[in-house]
Amino acid sequence: MDIEKILNAINSCINCEGCLDICDTYLVTGNLLQSPNGRLKLTKKIFTDEYVSEEEINAIYTCTLCSMCDQLCQKEIPISEIILNSKMRLVQNGLGPLEIHKKIMDGIIQKKNSVNGNPEERLNWVPQNHLRTEMFENKNSDTLLFLGCMSSFRVKESASASYELLKNADYDFKILKEEPCCGEYIYSSGDLELAKKIFMDNFKLLTKAGVRKIITTCGGCLYAFNNIYPKYVPNWNIEITHITLIIYDLYKSGELKFKKLKKRITYHDPCRTGRKLDGMDIYNEPRELLRNTSESVSELSKNKEFTPCCGAGSGIRGVDSNISIKIGSSILNDILTEDLITSCPLCVFNYRYAGYKTQINKRIKYITDYLLEALEY
Repeated sequence: MDIEKILNAINSCINCEGCLDICDTYLVTGNLLQSPNGRLKLTKKIFTDEYVSEEEINAIYTCTLCSMCDQLCQKEIPISEIILNSKMRLVQNGLGPLEIHKKIMDGIIQKKNSVNGNPEERLNWVPQNHLRTEMFENKNSDTLLFLGCMSSFRVKESASASYELLKNADYDFKILKEEPCCGEYIYSSGDLELAKKIFMDNFKLLTKAGVRKIITTCGGCLYAFNNIYPKYVPNWNIEITHITLIIYDLYKSGELKFKKLKKRITYHDPCRTGRKLDGMDIYNEPRELLRNTSESVSELSKNKEFTPCCGAGSGIRGVDSNISIKIGSSILNDILTEDLITSCPLCVFNYRYAGYKTQINKRIKYITDYLLEALEY
């Protein structure tokens, strides 16, 4: 977006403040600066090079970029895109990213992951019975299971269960021995030039490995490869999908069979496997899989394209973990079942953290971990 278009879009706001009713950060803070309406006013100051305070910069960086406001804006203002562009403007002006972002970005450069994981432990999730025979990038397959930082280091069962299900279906795929970070964190922090370098380096690596199709486990990686890479990587020609869609196809073809577990569950739609995706959404497939493996599947009071963010999107956890906890716990309090299933490891991680900090006793599972429990061998 160019500045003239951005300013025209900002000026089209009629201050109806309808966005206040659906903004995850405003609902838990009551701070107008941390609302779509307030942030739009801040972005105008940023794009006209007016003085912005530390508090105002912080307000921009506490947006989860969940895009819920975009769904309901009467004037169809692309609010989240404007906020993202304002981060890029802050970086250009030497006012961003924040110190916590710089620290994590340094980790991405040095350790190839955004969670400060030891690179030597990246493959600790690989099931031992497969580790001896795993050929990694040397395997003659053009389909890559891309695990991402959260699945590799923080929610390892999302990696191992996805891998196990594909192996049980004799699905043709490979993994990388030294998988890089997708770079979405750097992009959403506003450092576009560094992000583009990461994107290009990753594309070269993927091309060298003969990858023509990527299966992701992480919503952030899915969003990056599907939405962002095509904008900035010339000749990007890799097909992108999510593990849920692959497991669904294998289930429908009979290559994977599941039994019903005696569990009542609730399903949560991550922002980046739904309303934020260009050209696809993943709403019906996980629900059908879960209905066939559970006694019942309940919904949040708002679901599918109107599902609230888990509270961890766009690096907000590092900026203000209290907001993440409040958003996550508010959703946990909204569910009536003991089990919450989702299809993004970052959502799993934040819900578990929010539950721990607020003593809300819920079991949070990644979808393939749940499905592996229901697998008929």
